[in-house]
Amino acid sequence: MGSRDNRRVIRVNLESPLTVTMGSIGSDVKYNLMTRDISNNGFFLDFEKPGRFPFTPSSIMEVWMAIGNDETIFFNGKMARVVYPTDESAKVTGPGIAIRIIQIEPQQEQDLIDFISKKIEEQEREHGAALTHGEGPSGAAS
Repeated sequence: MGSRDNRRVIRVNLESPLTVTMGSIGSDVKYNLMTRDISNNGFFLDFEKPGRFPFTPSSIMEVWMAIGNDETIFFNGKMARVVYPTDESAKVTGPGIAIRIIQIEPQQEQDLIDFISKKIEEQEREHGAALTHGEGPSGAAS
């Protein structure tokens, strides 16, 4: 898996949150959470009280992420960092927990990369349309 760490990180903030189901390996107890921030290396969970997160930094988690149209990807993850409400970075991200992908099958990884690329393209089209709306030859003031 060493080659994953050398790849460029593509991060996208989602307008609609994704459902994430997480559990300890082999456990029947699952937690349904939401994320609005995703990359090809992991994601950030909004979590008001991250100290009450049911996993530890050494926990390896099973993660199922719904990426739309009844498609769900599966991977293993670990806590990368915790952002407490009093942390300086919480002013930017809000409190929560960053989860790093540590093991993912190649096809699942490609599905994730494709999903992220599609979201980035959609956002660029929306922002591009918003920036160019009303401009152009006929948009000039007379």
